[in-house]
Amino acid sequence: MSALQDFKKRKINKNWTHLQILSEIALLSDADADADGVTSKEERNSIEKKLALKKGKKRVDFGPNPPPVLPTNFLNKIRHMHGKYIVRVIQKPLYKSDISKPECRFSIPVKQVQQEFLTKQEKILLDTCDSHKKKASRIEATLIDPSLTEKKISLRKWETKKKHHIYGSGSSYSTSSYVLMNKWCNIVEENQLKKGDVVQVWAFRAAAAASASTSSSRLCFALVVVKRSPSDDQQEEEEDKESDHSDDKVLSRGIRFPLF
Repeated sequence: MSALQDFKKRKINKNWTHLQILSEIALLSDADADADGVTSKEERNSIEKKLALKKGKKRVDFGPNPPPVLPTNFLNKIRHMHGKYIVRVIQKPLYKSDISKPECRFSIPVKQVQQEFLTKQEKILLDTCDSHKKKASRIEATLIDPSLTEKKISLRKWETKKKHHIYGSGSSYSTSSYVLMNKWCNIVEENQLKKGDVVQVWAFRAAAAASASTSSSRLCFALVVVKRSPSDDQQEEEEDKESDHSDDKVLSRGIRFPLF
């Protein structure tokens, strides 16, 4: 029988103070725990496991919402390059695959593209395969890195097949991503980018001052660091604070105290 049910059957002296009533609830709760020691221990173990799993999960920071506008120093740099048609392509945190050397590419999932940045001809080109190299076709572009340095970069489109995680299902599906490659690892190292950093990629067209046509312009990108990832110590401290706040809620026995 729970302490709350015991309390309902308990006769209360109308002359008791609030403190005396709360003390009575505490005594009933302790007695209930002693009578049901095995269950209480199992409950505590279950709670501890849940808390341990919760602490092991790190929250992914996707950056401020709404996303900030393009910084003035980048705008000035783009104007200096006679840039136009500026659009924000994506805002995302850097994952391990975005900064590790074996892959050496920055992934832009097609479904997460915020504003269209490719022409119809460019889309067709990226969907075709180079018959000579037997690789996906690419578009050579220029990228302004966080230090406002111009870098040569390549844009490709990858199709990745994945299996459904449904029990008994052997079907698969494919996901499409644009990827920035070629010198990407140099950009990561030179700008000290790390996992968890929130970045934005902007696209624009760099053309001659007298040209207003996208067909005669070249595709360019700008990489902006919106938020640096906290150090491991800072992240652990933040997670501990959140966990302690949650632990107080989870570990409470759920007894509803009467309102006076």
